Amino acid sequence: MKPSEPNRAPRIAGTLVTVLTLAPTFLGLVAAPAAPARAETPSAGLVERFDRDPLSGRSLRSYLIGEDASARFTFLDSERPHFPGDRKGTLRVLYDTTLPAARISTPIGETFSVDDDFRFGAILTIRSQGYQASPDGFSQIAFGLWNAATTGMNRTGFPSDSYDLIEFDYFANVTDFGGPFLSPSAFGGNVGDNAFFNLAFRSAETALPLDVPLLCDFRYSAASRILTLMVSRHTQGVRFEPLPGASMSVDLSRLSPGFLVNVAGIAGYFEGFASLHAEVDYDLLYVGALPAPFGVGKRLAAPPRIDP
Repeated sequence: MKPSEPNRAPRIAGTLVTVLTLAPTFLGLVAAPAAPARAETPSAGLVERFDRDPLSGRSLRSYLIGEDASARFTFLDSERPHFPGDRKGTLRVLYDTTLPAARISTPIGETFSVDDDFRFGAILTIRSQGYQASPDGFSQIAFGLWNAATTGMNRTGFPSDSYDLIEFDYFANVTDFGGPFLSPSAFGGNVGDNAFFNLAFRSAETALPLDVPLLCDFRYSAASRILTLMVSRHTQGVRFEPLPGASMSVDLSRLSPGFLVNVAGIAGYFEGFASLHAEVDYDLLYVGALPAPFGVGKRLAAPPRIDP
């Protein structure tokens, strides 16, 4: 499917709308491929180390692959481990806003709602080679949980159809509004046929380091309705240390109806001009406890603040 034509409205107005929502671009279309020969039975404890190719059916898990995924997702089977505890091989994702939107996802084995405690995250490395973030754009590096049936691809349209989505968003651009921004976001169910009518997010102006493995860990508490993101950088061995300014909590109690998510995946977005060009290596995607042998060496002295 060809992407729709970019919005030709004045860029300043478009940028302002994007900054206010902090939720740019399109989610990719999803098409189910043939099941892999050794498909893993889905379970709530998902661990994908990307030591096998998820695009060809050789992974131990089954994947839903967007039709334009080949332009954005490349499995490098000969890539050496990036840190102790990592395995040979990596999934390299090209975030290029001139390309059609695309995403890949895998079932998590159940459907999480606002009434369920859960945890998920990824270990990724943003490569400096070829890295460009235009001051005239506003686009993100993203992964998360969503609903295979209800989360649409029109991520920035108004109305938008990106219902039931919990996402890690790193907006790498530095614009007149500031930046870069780390902005975890959550969309609930359909309200008025526009996903932006049921959105919760928080943003922090912080720059993530390049060429360093980053552990991006989400925890959601059903009792408090709080979603917390903490980003840590690799230090030594199998240990990661929290990055200053890269931990925040989002109050999801305002979402009504709440979210229903059943897949975990990675999405690349379309904007229509060269807003972002970044290669990101994914070495771990997980739902559940942080897999062994990885751990966080230091904790924040106090829990992160929640915006009123």
